[in-house]
Amino acid sequence: MRAITYALAVLGITGLGTNCVMAQTVADFYRGKTLEIDVGTGVGGGYDANARLVARHLGRHLPGNPTIVINNLPGGGGIRAANTLFNRLARDGTVIGTFSNAMITEPLLGSGQSLFDPTKFTWIGSASREDGLCVATQSSGIASWNDLLEKEVIVGTTAPGTTTYMYPVMLRNLFGAKFKPVSGYPDAGQIALAVQRNEVQAVCQTLSSIKIGRPDWLRDRVVVPLIALGLTRLRDLPDLMSVMELARTAEQQQILKVVLAPNLAGRPFLAPPGIPPQRTQALRDAFDAMTRDTNFLEEAQRLRMDIEPASGREIEALVNEIYALPEGVIARTKLVAR
Repeated sequence: MRAITYALAVLGITGLGTNCVMAQTVADFYRGKTLEIDVGTGVGGGYDANARLVARHLGRHLPGNPTIVINNLPGGGGIRAANTLFNRLARDGTVIGTFSNAMITEPLLGSGQSLFDPTKFTWIGSASREDGLCVATQSSGIASWNDLLEKEVIVGTTAPGTTTYMYPVMLRNLFGAKFKPVSGYPDAGQIALAVQRNEVQAVCQTLSSIKIGRPDWLRDRVVVPLIALGLTRLRDLPDLMSVMELARTAEQQQILKVVLAPNLAGRPFLAPPGIPPQRTQALRDAFDAMTRDTNFLEEAQRLRMDIEPASGREIEALVNEIYALPEGVIARTKLVAR
């Protein structure tokens, strides 16, 4: 009995020592190093601003407190940055990235230029979700989702393949919404101007874009919210129905998950495949801790950035789920979203 007790004590000490060494290894690795964040857009804009906010706070929570720098890699709507990050030689945790959440489904639904596999990325987390929202002007006469099933409304969109185009087309093809898309606007800002000029009567885009770019729309009831485009209801509009509630079949639910998966990821941060497990966990823990940090939250509020975190494991689980769907579901998704 005494021998067993002694052996257990030795094992306990050994386990404690191993944990300490592992923790020291992560701290020692990052101490004095520079952590690079590759951003898939140019300087300025939402993704760049979000990356620079994270760069100012993440290092405090990462063992070893590395210096963090930004490297902008614009091109292809995020494809260049995603391809670069996935195929980098440095897979040690010194380089992470952030780029358009549409890259999550690019290999499934996109242009065929992707040289990466989203299921193999190391997902770290996102400080915000980017759920969408369809709105119509008061003058359109559309006051609810049910009205949209009965009366045609002109919706402004950018190019096919973008969310402003894909959302209304998907709602039309899958659920019978009477959206009539007018495409060709260069960006969501120009669509907003078209709404003000009464060229179009509706738009579907991220809630954050509306809150930051046109805060008066919802505040002053310039527009009427019609449907929330997220896996759950919007925190800011809890009484508004989510599109997921419209699904009546398993296939419809699966299609919606594919289309809306990027929303959960928001503005995601991720690393190349093959990062050592201890450093992966350290990056995830540091990111989660940062999103609860008072200094981080106060600066985000000053910048009018909503914080609604998604963990790396949440994003990873959803990515794995949609990439395990049958090919027929993906084919059907391509049809209804184009």
